[in-house]
Amino acid sequence: MATEAKPRLAVIGVGDYYRMLRTGIDLVFDTVVKVDRPDYGPEPGDLRKYVAGFSPDAVMILTPNRFHADHIVEMSELGIPVYVEKPLVTSAEAMQRVEESVKVNPALYCSDLYIDWAPQLFKWLGRPIPKCIEPWLENCDETSDEWRNGIAQIGAIVSVEGTLLESVGPSSSFVGREWLWDPIHGGVIWDMGYHPMALWFFVFNEPLEVLSVERTTIPSAPPNASETYGAIKMVSSSGINFNIRVGKYIETGDDRAFKIIGTKGEVSMDFTEPSRLVLNGNVDAPLGLLKGQRLDRVAHIFREWIESKPTSPFGLDAGRQCVDTMLRIRAFK
Repeated sequence: MATEAKPRLAVIGVGDYYRMLRTGIDLVFDTVVKVDRPDYGPEPGDLRKYVAGFSPDAVMILTPNRFHADHIVEMSELGIPVYVEKPLVTSAEAMQRVEESVKVNPALYCSDLYIDWAPQLFKWLGRPIPKCIEPWLENCDETSDEWRNGIAQIGAIVSVEGTLLESVGPSSSFVGREWLWDPIHGGVIWDMGYHPMALWFFVFNEPLEVLSVERTTIPSAPPNASETYGAIKMVSSSGINFNIRVGKYIETGDDRAFKIIGTKGEVSMDFTEPSRLVLNGNVDAPLGLLKGQRLDRVAHIFREWIESKPTSPFGLDAGRQCVDTMLRIRAFK
């Protein structure tokens, strides 16, 4: 791991997500400024001028969805690496603005936690592992049949299931993140469905046709609020069925997994702690683990990427496809 002096970091957005990542950020970076909305003026460019005054080496954008494009565009003018949490953006117009911004500054890290947590899955499937994530993979016995044979053990892929259901704990509701009630930029499909969607495009990179969308909202929600549960059925260009279920306020218990089902078996990326790859339900013999605490790894991985001197964006292609597919899901009747 890197041993140089800590890079100087500007954090934009100090809400719930920042608090989740703060321990890792403090380990890896020298945070020279934490920016909240009252800290800068209302005019375009005011945020850029404010952040520039602290001479950061990098920026992390941890603000609600609807602000991402504005903040990416302003920070691109600083010419330093920029991290943005998922979802990348929530409109086609915002996506176009981001595309223009990377022409100014290509060092944009389009984050998704489940990409950071799944190098075992990439390796087992024979997919490239992002270099900034690979050092965190351990306990992989590449001489074993499970690793040598990889995906051949489950046969032809029939379907994929992405599940993220939360029942208890601080992330299981919209409390403290009331912007999630926003019917355009909020809801669990944007907030949670983006995780399995990003994994799909990193792993399979196949276009998806939306077949059906189910949305429900708890009775106590504000008027015209976004969904608190979503179920989406899709099919890929090669005929693989891809189903996503996401929700908060779930009474049946937590479930966090990305399962690939074949004609001979199945492999599942289990995203409970510690994240593990499970073949045919054998939880006692997970295929590889990850080093360190998973939320702390977010900052470590971003630093690894910064120190690689990036000349192109990370995750932008998957982000672009996620946004396009999510917008079609949102518009589906």
